[in-house]
Amino acid sequence: MKKVLLVVFAALLLMVGAACSNDDEASGADGDSIALLMADLGNPFFHVLRDAVVERGEELGYEVLVYDGQNDASRQPSQVEDALQKGVSAIIINPADESSSANALKEAIDKGIPVVTVDRAVDVDGVLSYLVTDNLKGGELVGKWLEGQLPDGGKVIHMEGVMGTAPQRERGGGFLSVIDPNENSESKFEIIGTAVGDFSMAPAEAAMSDLLARHDEIDAVFAQNDTMAVGIARAIETAGRQDEGIIIIGFDGAKEAYDLIEKGEMNVTAVQDFDFIGSEAVNFVDEYLKNGTEPEDFVLVDVYMSDSK
Repeated sequence: MKKVLLVVFAALLLMVGAACSNDDEASGADGDSIALLMADLGNPFFHVLRDAVVERGEELGYEVLVYDGQNDASRQPSQVEDALQKGVSAIIINPADESSSANALKEAIDKGIPVVTVDRAVDVDGVLSYLVTDNLKGGELVGKWLEGQLPDGGKVIHMEGVMGTAPQRERGGGFLSVIDPNENSESKFEIIGTAVGDFSMAPAEAAMSDLLARHDEIDAVFAQNDTMAVGIARAIETAGRQDEGIIIIGFDGAKEAYDLIEKGEMNVTAVQDFDFIGSEAVNFVDEYLKNGTEPEDFVLVDVYMSDSK
């Protein structure tokens, strides 16, 4: 009889434990989960940001739920809704654009869930903090670096990212403020072509192939991220023009950029510190959830030029 009672008691304990576990998972009541919404994990450099958030989150005791927007802004609103249904305690978002997720994030903010945006802003009030690379300064650094390499000027291609996003506007704006004669009367450069590569390799490669066919003389190409710079290098090689000394400049500090630099197929990249941005975003969320501490609402992170890891 005692054995029967023990078995029944043990079964009841398992049932209660399972019920409690399911309730916690559904409600997130323990405050132990963070949703990380990434714009495009197809871009290898964004893995640095993801890994930094996951690593720091786990160090502080959070489960990090990662969503991939696959470079499609229409995906992120439903991903925010999914995170809210799962009862996350905070949201860190790398927005695909500045407007598509605004309503969904407003719902989160209205519920008291802290939202931190990284790399790009969102057009919504109440965001806890916005951490971003100083893209304007980065673009200016690229322009000044190119001036140093080609003091007598030259013919330049400008490969832009996703149009309308803050990185596209600011990196391009900073670069053109130095290089474009229409914006800097002292510039000796000529912008002979501008194309849109959507921050992706294949579109940048295709656009660069077209530009190579139309221009016999190209001195330098600025790609607004390293993924596009890889596509540009591939287009130059395919066209058989890798011995012309065309300067390729990227932006990010991604592994594939350093691999190309080491091979002599790319020259330099403007480095943004996604390790710092990712871990700091988690720190902001953690301090707010535990202590109610509000960080600065806008944090700019410096950029530097690098031709070696």
